[in-house]
Amino acid sequence: MAGMWLVGDDMPQESNRVTLNTDVKDQWGLSVVNVNFSDHPNDIAMRDHAYSQGQAVYDAVGATRTMPTPPYPSTHNLGTNRMSADPKDGVVNKWGRTHDVENLYISDGSQFTTGASENPTLTIVALAIRQADHVASEMSQGNL
Repeated sequence: MAGMWLVGDDMPQESNRVTLNTDVKDQWGLSVVNVNFSDHPNDIAMRDHAYSQGQAVYDAVGATRTMPTPPYPSTHNLGTNRMSADPKDGVVNKWGRTHDVENLYISDGSQFTTGASENPTLTIVALAIRQADHVASEMSQGNL
């Protein structure tokens, strides 16, 4: 028995997002979140191609049976506060400070301009450390 894990980058879609459900409240009376996600046709095409190529590898080494499994049921919701030099192209600058709200910093994966094919945690941590160093420097200079 052997397994193969193939990971791809989902195409960005405006309909894939996290929204608040104002009709459903949690135990503290706050709106719960809705996670909206659907595959782009390119996502499906990439997955089907990966299944085909993976099966061909196993067939070439004499596999008697292959079983493509559905994608792992998780997503990394990224890009909702995109990083950009120009406010018309995104929400935050290279330090994660919002273009429109002075001294509001965002430190998470929403800064990404696109997803990655692997878990984003280390990149998020690296950006947060870089941002913390920047904020500390700005504070020590009296700019914040």
